[in-house]
Amino acid sequence: MIIPPGPGLLCALGDATTSRRDESARTVLRRFGQLTGAELAQILRELADEAGERLAAQGLAREDQTVGFQVDVRYHGQGFEIPVEVDPAWLDDGGAGRGGAGALAELGRAFDAEHDRLFSFLLDVDHELVNARATVTGPKPDVAPVHLEAGDGDPAGALVTEHPVHVGGERVTAGVYDRGRLRAGDVVPGPAIVTEMDSTTLVLPGHRATVHPSGSLLITPSEG
Repeated sequence: MIIPPGPGLLCALGDATTSRRDESARTVLRRFGQLTGAELAQILRELADEAGERLAAQGLAREDQTVGFQVDVRYHGQGFEIPVEVDPAWLDDGGAGRGGAGALAELGRAFDAEHDRLFSFLLDVDHELVNARATVTGPKPDVAPVHLEAGDGDPAGALVTEHPVHVGGERVTAGVYDRGRLRAGDVVPGPAIVTEMDSTTLVLPGHRATVHPSGSLLITPSEG
């Protein structure tokens, strides 16, 4: 079992270390034969501008934003679609794409490859664009990882007190340890209780908690 540092704060930590993100989507429902690469590029860039403006209003400068495109495509007449990532290079030069192949041609090839991978067959009918999406993200926050000072394996410096606990119907004496004083490599033998601000960890008899340099507790059965 792995007990990360601050386990009661993981959701908050996830929010604090996640990039800001916004998405705009639009239903298009047009066959490729009724659409041009330039029109596809315009739709996706309009969506990117909408999402980018909302993030800019929250203080994320446009130069710090990264844009990604995705569309849902199906064969005309199908009742389901497959999401396909759109390479921004396909949208260059009004939809000309790399090598002049055209954004729609590139998109059709990408869809066919994914359809063949998923279902092992292709259809000789026109492709149909169902939905278009643009996702705009900001840079990932720079949060320094935890790196504990190396210890000698003895957690005695973190021992606060001892306390009786009931495990499996039996009364046993558990050492109570302050997690903030544990060092990398310290091994806490069970039964033990490791306390910290937001949570309490129980190490059962016959188990031990080894302190990882990242601050995580690695709980495993004791040898023998």
